[in-house]
Amino acid sequence: MDELIKVDKRADGVFLEFETDVLSTFTFSANDLRPERTGIHGQLKIDLDGINLAYTVCNIQRNEERKRLVNEAYKYLGSSAADAELIIDKGKLLKKFNDFCLNAYPTYLSMNAPTEVQGEQIPVSYLLEPHILQGGGTIMFGRPGTGKSYTGIVMAMAVKYGLNHYWGTDQGNTLYVNLERPERTIPPRIYAVGRALGLNSSSLDVQHGTTLMDVKDTIYEYIKERDVKFVVIDSISRAGTGDMKEDRVATATIDMMKRFNVSWLAVAHTPKYDDSTYYGSSQYEAGADVMLRHGSDIVDGSGSIAVLLDVTKANDMPHPDPMGLHYSFDSSGISAIRTAHKEETASLMDIERHLYRLIKEEMLRSTSGKTVSELSKFFSLQGAKIVEQIRIMKHNNEIISMGIRDNERIYGIENHS
Repeated sequence: MDELIKVDKRADGVFLEFETDVLSTFTFSANDLRPERTGIHGQLKIDLDGINLAYTVCNIQRNEERKRLVNEAYKYLGSSAADAELIIDKGKLLKKFNDFCLNAYPTYLSMNAPTEVQGEQIPVSYLLEPHILQGGGTIMFGRPGTGKSYTGIVMAMAVKYGLNHYWGTDQGNTLYVNLERPERTIPPRIYAVGRALGLNSSSLDVQHGTTLMDVKDTIYEYIKERDVKFVVIDSISRAGTGDMKEDRVATATIDMMKRFNVSWLAVAHTPKYDDSTYYGSSQYEAGADVMLRHGSDIVDGSGSIAVLLDVTKANDMPHPDPMGLHYSFDSSGISAIRTAHKEETASLMDIERHLYRLIKEEMLRSTSGKTVSELSKFFSLQGAKIVEQIRIMKHNNEIISMGIRDNERIYGIENHS
């Protein structure tokens, strides 16, 4: 073909534009291309000057389907055959469309073929440090009713308004996708979170829906039109792609969110009797850049909760320390947010996973050092687990031997008083 077929990665397909003799522009597009048992299937469209004339989902290799679509489009080129001929000859249009369909899938494959990639040093870049990477995806999981939706809204508003109270933020447009809550509950939550963050007035762009599948195309277009940098999906249990325990369903959901081509946070739930992991296939974790465990406990008689955000998986970034937040509530919802005190989140901490850091913190608090027995009692763990971490810390030259107490060696931080 004289014209060049181009790839549209966002639409997962290809398109071709060409001008007629009267300077009208036709656009052929083939999206969602995929091999099926009977041939290559996808959505075919014919547009004229940005206006759709005809489209269908079909086997693009079948002549009857292509001819039918061209005939349908040709009806709208004029009130008579003579008027349509002034724009383009019907036979010429069919020939160009046939050539486009013949080359569409090979072009799509060739443009997505492997390429040589030159290594380069690029610093880690965050949208919401340390939990959301620029262009990356985070899954935040926790038990139902633990404040995950509030945390998602807090994150969305932090990015929208460039607030750095708790995260290092890169300000930008955000979109909150509400798939779980009734529409009437979202405005009060936005108001309450804005008030808790110290904003005089607050708003969020919100997409309501029943499933993510139902609204994904609307979201793709909205991201392009509004230059959205951050999307929050609440929650992926409403993705609408099938049984979450199936690998193909998980990969389809992850692929759908990756096609946003911006940073995203997806809220997920945990199994009923295990809040240490998320519900569903391991492919959700495989596809996310960051896995963020969201735990919470009621910490006073007023119903305030302490929230612990603990990264359990991190791609291309250091594992950050857990972050604690404290949410207070009144009759209008969340009323205040602050950094949680360590004792408020202590019961939520996965001690064994963070034992190295916790031992070091305990030694920094002590001027006389600690023995293995003292640390074992403090953390309610077997001495063998303490010894493992002590050996690593000694190898890293982070602790020294300080003497003997009760027939045990004392360990501490050098030059610490």
